[in-house]
Amino acid sequence: MFRLNRVKDLNDFPADGIRGVIFDMDGTLFSTQDLIVHCVNETSQKYLKRGLPRQDSLWSFGPPASNVIRKLAESLPDRPIQEAIDYYDTVYRRTFPDMAVAFHGVRALLVELDRVGKSLAVVTSETSTLSDYALETFNLRNYFDALVTSDHVLKRKPDPEGIHLALRKIQLSPQECMLVGDSAADILAGKNAGLLTGAALWGSETWGDPRTANPDFLFSNVDELRGFFPRR
Repeated sequence: MFRLNRVKDLNDFPADGIRGVIFDMDGTLFSTQDLIVHCVNETSQKYLKRGLPRQDSLWSFGPPASNVIRKLAESLPDRPIQEAIDYYDTVYRRTFPDMAVAFHGVRALLVELDRVGKSLAVVTSETSTLSDYALETFNLRNYFDALVTSDHVLKRKPDPEGIHLALRKIQLSPQECMLVGDSAADILAGKNAGLLTGAALWGSETWGDPRTANPDFLFSNVDELRGFFPRR
């Protein structure tokens, strides 16, 4: 069963009063960490003639991974930035169907939330092109009323800019919404925007434990999150 991460009265959190849910994408809706590492490394092999271990300082420039690729290309004499980004995108699209996996229960969750009239949004650090591609590939795009990507904001999570933009798009207040994400940056972005926050613990692939940001709720699997909302 889902757990309160902080000692509060459940009456403070009437799930039926939550009118909108804002999701992170990678690590929350589907598993893509292995995919992203593979694509970055294949691009690094092509341009730097070496792999890119996780401890390499270039990783600090992401997400999105395109920022890592941009910095990688900037270090080369001819600075093939757009060429390298395009190559990464090609590898991502080619590899995505085999390496990306939708978490069990995600579609049922979105169907149920849509059925009971919740407004749904995605706020992701990925680019618009790859976000649309990923959601369309899993046939999830139509469930979301808004998609906010790294192309739409100047500051990435934990800054709340993307959350604020999503709220404007779905025309709801922070008090009416909940943020669900798998990283500490997701949780902090939600908290900084004034939303309830739920840690998606089912992915176990994030590079930062969301529990360190003190989310309001902990969800071990997607079904726990689905059960959090009353059925009608």
